[in-house]
Amino acid sequence: MRRPDAAQLILYPRSMDSTLSFVTGVTIVLLTIIDLVYTTFAPRGAGFISGPVTVAVWQLFLLLGRLTKSRSALTGAGIVIVFTILFTWVALLWVGNAFIYSASDKAVVNSTTSLPATLMERIYFTGYTLSTLGNGDFKAGTDGWRIFTAFISFTGLMFITIAITYMVPVLSAITARRALSIRISSIGHSPQRILLNYWNGTDFKKLETPFQSLTQDIVQQGQMHLSYPVLHYFQQSDKGASLLPNLAALDEALTLMLLYVPAHMRPDDQYLIPLRKGITTFISSLSSLYIDSEKDALPPIQADQLQKADLQLLEPGVQQFEQLAKRRRALKSLVEYNGWDWETISAKVLQEDMDIPAML
Repeated sequence: MRRPDAAQLILYPRSMDSTLSFVTGVTIVLLTIIDLVYTTFAPRGAGFISGPVTVAVWQLFLLLGRLTKSRSALTGAGIVIVFTILFTWVALLWVGNAFIYSASDKAVVNSTTSLPATLMERIYFTGYTLSTLGNGDFKAGTDGWRIFTAFISFTGLMFITIAITYMVPVLSAITARRALSIRISSIGHSPQRILLNYWNGTDFKKLETPFQSLTQDIVQQGQMHLSYPVLHYFQQSDKGASLLPNLAALDEALTLMLLYVPAHMRPDDQYLIPLRKGITTFISSLSSLYIDSEKDALPPIQADQLQKADLQLLEPGVQQFEQLAKRRRALKSLVEYNGWDWETISAKVLQEDMDIPAML
């Protein structure tokens, strides 16, 4: 076997500690596999790698949105985050296995000359082994390394396929999310309008039908957001198709009802309580977004339109407001973390030139 020239020594430093290289590679591969499996299969999706990657990319998009003063800059965040996560998993599997192959001179050799491969050649060999291309210009040097090569070829295909199929339920949930947003906004564009639109002159019992139909979909979306936190980052430029401001408006409408509307005038508990609990499960997805809602100021409660409508309203006490403070801070944090202002929850859904005023 001939001595390696200077270029080979630079590309593949033979003084590299084999044990350190092997342990480093195994550690990277195992951590990547754990994160990939946890993110794609666990009921609470973001892993210790995919979670920080998601937040980092989102912060860049938020900064871009502030600089351009436009929500349009945020609409591409979700798909970029998904592809960044996929790329990170593939890159880490590639790097980790390249470290493992660098632990031995005999791990990878030239198929023609049987000379040990350089560092760059080992990286190249690792890449086409993971992708199952099998070019054949390099090969494993011993039986043990050949078995390992067959193993990572199989697992590489398996894990990359799992990573790609991760996108399928995400895209399906995005469509359902937009549909739910439009359904909520059709009830009313603001918390007070949701109530006033369904006032029949005596009570708010007409809200029972939309509340019943919304509950299951909101619960399902809450669970999807727990499993796939990346859903939070698929943004729409208009309020009508955006779930967060509309869901916040709906929850604020329930809060107004609980604080100001006498019990006999509200929808029956069998409709009201399941909907409220469904929204609660959605708000609980905050735990996967690294948001500290306790630092946020408590948003004011607007009830002026209800008071002007000459309804029989209650006078809520200070204790009732305090009981709802944590919930409303969390909801406000979720809305603002997704690039909206809290005031947006009361903004009109459609532009004034899109329909007659009564329909807006």
